[in-house]
Amino acid sequence: MTDDIERLIRMAAPGDAAGLAGVEDAVWSRVSERRDRARVSQVRIAAVALALVIGVTNGGLMLLAPRPEPSEMRIFTVSAGLSPLSRLDVQG
Repeated sequence: MTDDIERLIRMAAPGDAAGLAGVEDAVWSRVSERRDRARVSQVRIAAVALALVIGVTNGGLMLLAPRPEPSEMRIFTVSAGLSPLSRLDVQG
């Protein structure tokens, strides 16, 4: 950006302010674009940090939650040892 400004200043004749008329507007528009990009990146960082906090909190609460008691229907599960392959010591 500084190279563009220096080039424009060198091209303008001494006392010719009309050649530099759009320079200030161009500079301020680029400044506002950079500020907007900085705000967007700050919002992204805040969103990622919030998601991380929510995830860690949810995971921590899940670890603290009591485990459910085994159901009476567990005799029908695969791990019940009632499979015909359990006598053959085959694991699947």
